[in-house]
Amino acid sequence: MRTQEKASSAQGQQPRWCGEMAGKPYSSILAGLPQVAAVLVSLLKEIFDESAYDRFLERNQISSSTMAYAAFREENDQLKAQRPKCC
Repeated sequence: MRTQEKASSAQGQQPRWCGEMAGKPYSSILAGLPQVAAVLVSLLKEIFDESAYDRFLERNQISSSTMAYAAFREENDQLKAQRPKCC
């Protein structure tokens, strides 16, 4: 806590940084939610291999199909098998 804030708190006043947000609607907080949601969606797509599949389709210049997904899974499984195992 800064010295000025300690003095304000000791005197029963709100610290200066509290006053900066006072009176501002939640819109400033809500304005950042789409960015947070986009990061969360990207994270989930990476976790569940959707981004990797999209990159596979782009790299091979093919459209999504059952055959394309089978080729992706086969390539992905081969790459996983080549990685060194820990323990």
